Amino acid sequence: MAAKYNVKLQYAAWIAVVTLGTVVVMTVVHFYREVSAREDATRARAELTAAGVARAVASAMASNNVSALPALVAGSVNDDEVLYLRILKRDGAVVYRPWRDREPQGVLLVNVPVVTGGTAGTNQFGTVQLGIAKTAMTRGLMQTVLMDLAVGALLVTVFVGASFFVSAPVSNALQELQRFVKRVAAGESRGEQLDSDLSEVDEGSKELNALVARVEDARARLDRAQKELKAAQKEMDEYTYVISHDLKEPLRGIEAFSKFLADGYRAKLDEDGRHHIDVIRQSALRMQRLISDLLKFSRLSQQKNPLSAVGLNSMLMHVRVNLQYALDAKKVDLRVDKLPTVVCDATAMTEVFHNLISNAVKYNDKPRPVVEVGYTERTNPQTKQGEYEFFVRDNGQGIKKEYFEKIFQLFQRLQRDEEGTGIGLTIVKRVVEWHGGRIWLESEEGKGTTFYFTLPKRETSKTGTIVDLPPEDSPKGGARLAPAV
Repeated sequence: MAAKYNVKLQYAAWIAVVTLGTVVVMTVVHFYREVSAREDATRARAELTAAGVARAVASAMASNNVSALPALVAGSVNDDEVLYLRILKRDGAVVYRPWRDREPQGVLLVNVPVVTGGTAGTNQFGTVQLGIAKTAMTRGLMQTVLMDLAVGALLVTVFVGASFFVSAPVSNALQELQRFVKRVAAGESRGEQLDSDLSEVDEGSKELNALVARVEDARARLDRAQKELKAAQKEMDEYTYVISHDLKEPLRGIEAFSKFLADGYRAKLDEDGRHHIDVIRQSALRMQRLISDLLKFSRLSQQKNPLSAVGLNSMLMHVRVNLQYALDAKKVDLRVDKLPTVVCDATAMTEVFHNLISNAVKYNDKPRPVVEVGYTERTNPQTKQGEYEFFVRDNGQGIKKEYFEKIFQLFQRLQRDEEGTGIGLTIVKRVVEWHGGRIWLESEEGKGTTFYFTLPKRETSKTGTIVDLPPEDSPKGGARLAPAV
């Protein structure tokens, strides 16, 4: 998480850094310029002293009077910082070297020729080598640096102090904006215009007011839409009532009278007549089932039960009881893993397992049908929350890949059997998605089909609130199948 800073501290920190950096750069530049200036001054002093020595010894060098050199040099050199002095002939031989002379280390060395002038021209008789100690160049530099740093520290203190004064309007304006936002959140600032020291903050408050107005307008539209939706739902309830009552009533009459004809007059009808009567009965019964399933589908979203903790193995015992006749008729080997307890709508989830297992039994063409129900625990790749992934697997005839999405659509059937209405898998998909899960399938023709669906991991707190659970480190379940039901 990024660190949070106070506006005044940010101003002070940035100004301190910039000022200190400027002072350091200026001190370094000043230091090098001062060193260069002192070096030039020391060199000029050395050359001036060496020139004086060259003039003093010029006549002695011209007459080769070497014995006179010490007195002449002593009379012309009065600088105690001269640590090196030699007088050389034209051939480089040393003719004078004072007793306190040392090697030219740590000194600034200059060379000045010894010349005499006359009518015939200028003659060079030798060279004066003179060195002044370099300490003369650096003396006082540390004081200059310390002075510069002291001035820099004073500037930093002044500018940092000024930053608190400069940042005060920004800080105050932000505090006003914060208080304004709190009033907006509490609904206490309808139409209020913020008047601060910063125009940017005032513009932000205007945008916030405009946003609040848009939110209130959207909320009003949402309220109207909800009222219209409730009215539409009421009309749908009336519509479904018409389907369940007015349409089923004549169908029951058709089915009853066709049964009466089939039972009482079958012997008096020829083969075509008996066939027509049977078709009428089957069509009426199918229409009744279709209306019942459509009614169930239309009311599914309005008849949600509260979510509660449900043991799925106990639920599947009831599913097996309801499907016992179909299981025994086809001699189906139903294998159920030890399933978890999940938070769900028990009635709707029973419908999910009932439809999936019923389809696995109904469309199984193998001599030894096998239906497996199991699960694994995993992490949802989008939400990063824990979830259960259930599967219902059969070894039946399989489904072509182009029908994987189509079979979840309303009234879609792959086979025109007399029992199915094409609504079961649509209900399954709707229920799974209402629970926050996903559903898909994998299938291979001739080898069977596996339906997968997920449910978020939730638990019921002591207050009855449904809470999503985080993912666990290791998957559980699905390792082996046990005949639990």
